[in-house]
Amino acid sequence: MSEENKLEFFKIQISMWEKVVDVQMHFNDLCLRIRSFSISILGVLLGAAAIAYRFAGYVSILDYKIPTASIFMTISVIVWLAFYLMDRFWYHELLKGAVHHAQKIEESLKKFTPEIELANSIREQSHKSLKMNAAKKLNIFYLSILVVQLLALVSLSTDIVKISG
Repeated sequence: MSEENKLEFFKIQISMWEKVVDVQMHFNDLCLRIRSFSISILGVLLGAAAIAYRFAGYVSILDYKIPTASIFMTISVIVWLAFYLMDRFWYHELLKGAVHHAQKIEESLKKFTPEIELANSIREQSHKSLKMNAAKKLNIFYLSILVVQLLALVSLSTDIVKISG
């Protein structure tokens, strides 16, 4: 291969790498938007549960009185789990795929530009933070909020918590 062809091939590889980095940024942005939206929705549902707790009383279903607030808490748990599944097993996996593809391209470019290690650098830094990978951090984020929701749901459903008038 001539020097001119090698240079052209290198330019194409760099262009591919840049596009893959753009895709990584896109998926990362989507993940952050999902988390932001899920927290907003959670806030609305928790607010509705608080208002229902104070003012809505109970709903009777088959002679069983269910606190209206617990219905909102149940919905918040279901919605929170749906966001978790979408974030963790859909967009996070797409982001991981883009990172792995960038690593492959960077590996092939190392012989020309040893400094091109963005994907590896980001991954290493991410793993240093709290000494765990991004998936574990994501699981902890969603699980910690889920535990609080479930504790609130149990408290509301069993009338452990009572409001005084």
